[in-house]
Amino acid sequence: MPYTFQTDTDPDRFREFVLNSDQNTLFQNPEWALVKEDSWNSVFASVTENEEIVAAALILIRPVLFGKTMFYIPRGPVMDWHNQDLVTFMLDHLKKLAVEKHAMVLRFDPYVIYRQYDIREKDQDHPVQNEDVIAFLKQYGAEHKGFTKRIEEATQPRYNIIMHVDDSWKDRLIKNTRQSIRTAEKRGAECYEGPEYIPDLRTALHFTETRQGIALRSEAYFRRMAEVYQDHCIVMVAKLNFAREIERLNRDLREAEELLSKAASKKETARLEKQIENDRAEIVRIEEYRRNETAEEVVLCGKMVIFNEKRMEFVYMGNNTNYMRVRANYWLYSKCLERCQELGIGICSFGGVEGTLDDGLTQFKSAWPVEVEEMIGEFNIVLSPLLYRLFDDVYPILLKTAAKLRSRH
Repeated sequence: MPYTFQTDTDPDRFREFVLNSDQNTLFQNPEWALVKEDSWNSVFASVTENEEIVAAALILIRPVLFGKTMFYIPRGPVMDWHNQDLVTFMLDHLKKLAVEKHAMVLRFDPYVIYRQYDIREKDQDHPVQNEDVIAFLKQYGAEHKGFTKRIEEATQPRYNIIMHVDDSWKDRLIKNTRQSIRTAEKRGAECYEGPEYIPDLRTALHFTETRQGIALRSEAYFRRMAEVYQDHCIVMVAKLNFAREIERLNRDLREAEELLSKAASKKETARLEKQIENDRAEIVRIEEYRRNETAEEVVLCGKMVIFNEKRMEFVYMGNNTNYMRVRANYWLYSKCLERCQELGIGICSFGGVEGTLDDGLTQFKSAWPVEVEEMIGEFNIVLSPLLYRLFDDVYPILLKTAAKLRSRH
């Protein structure tokens, strides 16, 4: 029976197909279209064979220049990329639809792996995969963006970090990561969860904006994401309450001083004296923090997570670098991974990183037992060459300039 193409696929059937695919990604779920609907229109396109879906593409459509649009399929389409008849059928119909909708380009970056390896082996050579897919797409007429390394060079990062989560994931943590998690608990970090903490999440993200000179999403955007995903969204923040932490330290200090008066050995005496010294120094430090802040508590970091039944995605994370010594970002990661384990979700995506794998974000993510996913990259089927060249050269600059202006504002 021949293939059939349709553009009004039932969202539930669409979601089920993506979920059960080896290319399961939240960026090809119907919910992602709802998150983006303020600035993008969307189409749920699919190919069926014997009435069963065999290919799917969440298409985001955005007006760009002179009445033209841009077709973008994030981390898709989802299909068997080695079935050249299916790939050709799907792309032919997507291209036809793009022409009908006045698109200057059909852009896609499928969730197809080029290389995958343990982060600790990043400096080693690793076998490549799916070169035949790249070759066929080029033969079809799609322009390959290339093996980009910088996040800004493509619409989606080509390098992504994932972690396999099972009941033994904590046993695989290195010593420094375990210590960082314990440090956050010892230094007064308090965890809060729920959509009511979105303003605190936005505060945490502002620290990232300030460091990088950019503007990220608005509070309204995060509220919309929480509304769309509902119980498949986690908003989590860590805070430090100065008064409670000073009270706790004073309580610990009194207990240590009382035990010191009864210490029966030099070893015990030395341990307690060191604890008392550390507690007193920590009280001085917290009081200094308190004087420098305008509130009784401070946001240390915040995190937004979305998930389906098989994959969890860390979509936004902000960290207050003035309080790095508290190590709350490690603690918050561990809290989300615990939730991933409780839900029985096997894959947790830490998100994109620079392909050089030597930046600060990658170094932090390397503290966990993670793997690097290197994708085959972004492809463009150009439909209006002159306008597209103008768009491709100018649009990224406009986006970056607008982000900097929003940041200053």
